[in-house]
Amino acid sequence: MTRFYFVRHGKTEFNQADILQGARVDSPLLAESIVNAKKTGAYLQDVSFAKAYVSPQKRAQDTAKAVISQLKVRPEIITADELREFDFGDWDGDPIAKHSSDPRLYDFIHDPLHFDGSSFNAESYLDLKKRVTYELEKIFQAHPTDDVLVAAHALVISIGVKSLLGTDFNTIRKEGLVANTSITVLETDDFKDFELKTWNYTKHLK
Repeated sequence: MTRFYFVRHGKTEFNQADILQGARVDSPLLAESIVNAKKTGAYLQDVSFAKAYVSPQKRAQDTAKAVISQLKVRPEIITADELREFDFGDWDGDPIAKHSSDPRLYDFIHDPLHFDGSSFNAESYLDLKKRVTYELEKIFQAHPTDDVLVAAHALVISIGVKSLLGTDFNTIRKEGLVANTSITVLETDDFKDFELKTWNYTKHLK
């Protein structure tokens, strides 16, 4: 059985300022986020991860390093480009308020099935689903009986996990997105059937 432990990166300056932060932009973690990442590592300290697969973006890399610093067994970090965050295209780095009256932003948040960001060069939910699923299947094939750490982003984790569980795009954001430095655990024996063991766990941050 493969057990995926997904950890979202810590809160960044752009998160705090309500700025769209996708695949094309990055901003530094807040000081509290390093503390929270270490709390996450302390909570997971007894898990023997075979490897840590991490988005190439600095906010995820820095989070992963802080988590791993608290583990008893410190896995090698493998940078996985397909785990980069959703690509907001020309909107990446814009304040969310700039687009608050745009129906495309409404669709992005509330109606993923009908979201179309092609006019501003954004990725589609389907493209995100495909690349994240592709990467996770590669990880499964490499670690059919291991625990693996995956440090990535809100949309990568939320849409990736819910897609594997069979959730359709009509309801895929109904429960919201995973929180910063949260833990989500997903198990599978065959990459066909999946069991969600933990979703968006944050009690370790209290």
